Amino acid sequence: MAPLSSLQVDEARQIPLDAILTSQGLHAHREGSTARYKNDQFNIVTSGHGLWYDNAASIGGRGAIDLALHLCCSVQPRLASPAQIHRALEWLGELSHIPLKPLGTETLEQTTREPFESQAARLAIRDDARWPMVRHYLVRSRRLPHDLVEELHARGDIYASFTEARPEQTHVCFAHRSIGGKIRGATIRTAAEGSGFLFSIGEKQAAWFTVGDLKTAQSLVVVEAPIDAVSYQALRSNKETAILATSCSHVFTPILEASHARKWPLTIALDNDRAGHAGAERCLADHAALYPANPAPFRQCPVLKDWNDDLRAAISLSHGRGL
Repeated sequence: MAPLSSLQVDEARQIPLDAILTSQGLHAHREGSTARYKNDQFNIVTSGHGLWYDNAASIGGRGAIDLALHLCCSVQPRLASPAQIHRALEWLGELSHIPLKPLGTETLEQTTREPFESQAARLAIRDDARWPMVRHYLVRSRRLPHDLVEELHARGDIYASFTEARPEQTHVCFAHRSIGGKIRGATIRTAAEGSGFLFSIGEKQAAWFTVGDLKTAQSLVVVEAPIDAVSYQALRSNKETAILATSCSHVFTPILEASHARKWPLTIALDNDRAGHAGAERCLADHAALYPANPAPFRQCPVLKDWNDDLRAAISLSHGRGL
């Protein structure tokens, strides 16, 4: 195994993440301050300062070398052996056709991406005439409580929308609010059962779809999807608890920071599947590294895959009993 020079290592670190991912046949879908690269195998989100996270594998890291370890060696960067690191560097060297960028360029690019407001003007165009259709989807198909859905709609946290490119499709838009209450992003999905069409725009690391009042909350629960947040509230109603949806299987650092600053007990209620379990384990590890003196978050799982599955099962069971 021939040693690699420090120059080769430095050059490898400078390879931009988007160029690496594009070279593997993945194409970016911009989501505000992040970009998503997705196919049948990967679901990788990149953000500022060279950070990336693969939601499909619940593995993340920083920079080109960590990404190469994941893509070519299928190893978690923190657990890589010297031989695997060497292989990853050689693999990056084989991508020598990728143009290098000066260090710090990627951070600059993040700050010049399309603002949320202009994204929303194209991708989350509000149309109240479609609200009855969206309400029917949420209440009848997803079995969410009518009163809670209407309350969230009245607050502007859920509304019917469409995109400029596909005006014939009706979407449900879930607004992401910051701790201060400002809308800074959104999760959007087609208002149709089994559609699977879901994407985010704007901020989702420091702004989230929220059920409950962050200003008065005494505890915090983190789930994956906005529909799960409403479902969790329906199943385990508690006015003193705020429920955040991360729109992925990862608990972002700003959530841990907010929980620590406000002394909120934190419950990790991600999905009951491989990605949800891995995301919870990573959250526990991140929390222990950041706040070793604090009590660990509590891991809570739905019985089925997610909280909406549990809600629909509970309603079906109660109807079957004639309740």
